[in-house]
Amino acid sequence: MSRLITKTKPTICLDFDGVFNNYKGYDGDNLGTPRPGIKKFLETLSQEYSITIFSARKYSLIIKWLKQHNLLMYVDNVTSYKPVAVAYIDDRAIQFKGDYNKALAELKQFKPYWER
Repeated sequence: MSRLITKTKPTICLDFDGVFNNYKGYDGDNLGTPRPGIKKFLETLSQEYSITIFSARKYSLIIKWLKQHNLLMYVDNVTSYKPVAVAYIDDRAIQFKGDYNKALAELKQFKPYWER
């Protein structure tokens, strides 16, 4: 029996708030407007990666927003947890580089880009 093996794309995870939208803090069910350049960014990523959005937001709101802004075609999954991925893109992330003291120092100075 012959079996067709397809190579799957590696997963990249993107946080929703602050990465997809112009986020200035939680505003209920208002998801705001798309950040400039998000469509081209997703277009480029989707050529090599399977895109997963992770967010505490309601799944249905995110799907509706993606459809409204013609972005759903680039997204493979929306979830409330961070699945295994090659990388995570998040506006509130601090990259751990093996040094706890440096991580603590960076944490003390940390502000997301939209609070600067």
